[in-house]
Amino acid sequence: MYYLYKMQDWIYECELFLFLAEVHFIDSKVSPFCYHFCHFLTGNKLDEMLNTLEEKYCRCLNVHGCVAKKELDDFKNIVDSITLEKWELLSPEKINVAQRILQKLAGGLRNDIIQISKEKGYPILYNETELNQ
Repeated sequence: MYYLYKMQDWIYECELFLFLAEVHFIDSKVSPFCYHFCHFLTGNKLDEMLNTLEEKYCRCLNVHGCVAKKELDDFKNIVDSITLEKWELLSPEKINVAQRILQKLAGGLRNDIIQISKEKGYPILYNETELNQ
């Protein structure tokens, strides 16, 4: 479960990172790099975390199937463009796309955490109806 929670932390930080990038288009003085993040918010880091989850749990997780490959590639490109400060390759619309994809990843991860907790006999923290929404 440790790796699932670590990915959840990454998603929370990435959400703030994308929000700050979105604000950058309103006020260019606002930049994600003015803030301290605990994780490296790059496409490679996401790949590394997804690979670790796949190796650790050796089965199909919701987080792997909740976005299409093209969406995931687009997401990684957008995050990498922000990280490299290639603002000319970005727009508020692209950042909104990345935010929607991140929400899909977060939803899949949440469902994985619920399912694994249930399998291990831990108390359910969410209502059963929240699974697979």
